[in-house]
Amino acid sequence: MVKDIYKPKVKALTDIWSITMQEPDSYDREKAKILLEEKYKEEGILPFRGFNANDVYEKELSSLYVIGKYGLGLNEEAESLFSRVFYVEENYEKIESIIRHGNPEEAFEAAERSKDSLARSLRLLFTMVVFSLAEEDILLNDLRTLFNSDTDEIKHTAKSFSRFYTAFRLAEGIAEGTIRDKYTFIASKKAISIKIGIDYPLPREDYVALISSNVFDVKDKVINRVLGVKVPQRNF
Repeated sequence: MVKDIYKPKVKALTDIWSITMQEPDSYDREKAKILLEEKYKEEGILPFRGFNANDVYEKELSSLYVIGKYGLGLNEEAESLFSRVFYVEENYEKIESIIRHGNPEEAFEAAERSKDSLARSLRLLFTMVVFSLAEEDILLNDLRTLFNSDTDEIKHTAKSFSRFYTAFRLAEGIAEGTIRDKYTFIASKKAISIKIGIDYPLPREDYVALISSNVFDVKDKVINRVLGVKVPQRNF
């Protein structure tokens, strides 16, 4: 079951699908992205993001995709819409499937040797995990698979995404109130890193603060109390 903290976003995404399905043939990728951005801003919903907020609504289409396909089961009913709008996400899902089957080098080739594409295939699975549409262990196994590659770019992707995932889960804990002070923050960070089980740079407090503010809209005074840092300004 989806966590309470994500229910407003899931509702907004479901509402977008209700609008889209009224005239499915009229939507292309750009029109779907505009509708997504307008609905989010209307409802005060913030996109998932890390350090890089470039093309954040383009990336957030993965949220619309997974809710439509795995939450609402619309992919067969609206097959032409999915192939027209979500061809990027469908490709990322294929790349992730290759990783899941233990073939990091093949996945990297399928991603046209792009670290960004490889990371975005992980982001799609991450989104499913966050919405309780996939098990976390699948994502963690993918990270371990990539980390064990001999190719530097692949290993770097595993490390970078692990840092983001750790920061995100810590920010989520702050937003939910389960991480209330610096001691529980440090303990939680260590526990997450042990669960992931690879060697990667742990996120600094300012990274967690950025996600806490820019994704979960946690109040500045709460972030400062838990992390002891100033909150970075939103840049999107």
